[in-house]
Amino acid sequence: MIILATISDVARLAGMSVSTVSRVINNSPHVIPKKRKLIEDAMQQLGYVPRPAARQLRGSSTRTVAVTIPRIVNPFFSYLVDAIERTLDESGYTTIIVQTFSRSEEELAALKMLRNQQVDGVILCSIENPWTVIEPYLKYGSVVLVNEYFADISVPIIRADQYQGFYNATNFLLKQGYTRLAYATGRKQVVLAKYGVNFDSDRFSGFQAALNNIGKVRFNPQWLFTSAHTTADGKKILQRIIDSPDKPDAIMAGSDEVALGLLEEAESQGVKIPEELAVLGVDDQPSSGFLKIPLTTIRQPVDQMGYAAAKALIMALQGKAMTAPQIFPLEIVKRASV
Repeated sequence: MIILATISDVARLAGMSVSTVSRVINNSPHVIPKKRKLIEDAMQQLGYVPRPAARQLRGSSTRTVAVTIPRIVNPFFSYLVDAIERTLDESGYTTIIVQTFSRSEEELAALKMLRNQQVDGVILCSIENPWTVIEPYLKYGSVVLVNEYFADISVPIIRADQYQGFYNATNFLLKQGYTRLAYATGRKQVVLAKYGVNFDSDRFSGFQAALNNIGKVRFNPQWLFTSAHTTADGKKILQRIIDSPDKPDAIMAGSDEVALGLLEEAESQGVKIPEELAVLGVDDQPSSGFLKIPLTTIRQPVDQMGYAAAKALIMALQGKAMTAPQIFPLEIVKRASV
């Protein structure tokens, strides 16, 4: 016979009241972090399973999945979520969207829903915590990763081939005659590493590899623009380029949002696109082809990735987890900004 720990056992071990434990279980914000940590540690130590999970112990499920994303207003993630949710809905699952705002504690809130059996699985679409923090939650249900890079873990991974995509896009710019290439990224810094280490490193490594293959083209570190996420960031980058005595003739903007800011500021400042500066975006948002200067961009396979992530989770819930990452190609969409 299996004897399950009770909420009273958790309260006794943590030295808290049952009502305080209940508030932690229900994700109430009205518990100070120190008390919350003591209660969560006690739950972990006792293997406590909250009452909402009773149906799980009888072999049933919630038919609900949590999906974490940094920001729903980012078009890439909004379309990714749309594809995930449509696919899950077709199989009878409800989706809970958790915006992390790039905060690790918000991601943990979704994983705690898995631990508390409020959801059957979680799709993490850009992780914020180290894998050592995430891994203990795998015993509570199924997890799928999107756009992440890990070796030797038993979790389905869905991603695009960023290295080859950015290698091809850089070659495309070089063949168009551009040799002074700038590079924008949402990260605070980029690291050149071997293939398959992480999302941003793969992008920058593909970019650098294409430059190195030409031989005579070298990247100027002054043309590296970091922490670029929004249209406003793109406008600031264009102004920095204007103010620089050593100007690039093309820029890989990191996203269509940043590219839009570059195009708008270029029009405002009288910079000719693409004659004075070619602009290449990433994502191929629906509006990118209808701008005053239609945007050349790198199309990410968002629909395919969202479908694959949802299907991978459904298979994992059925005990048929994938054993190898699914990797999709990127595509260059040629328009007037290059």
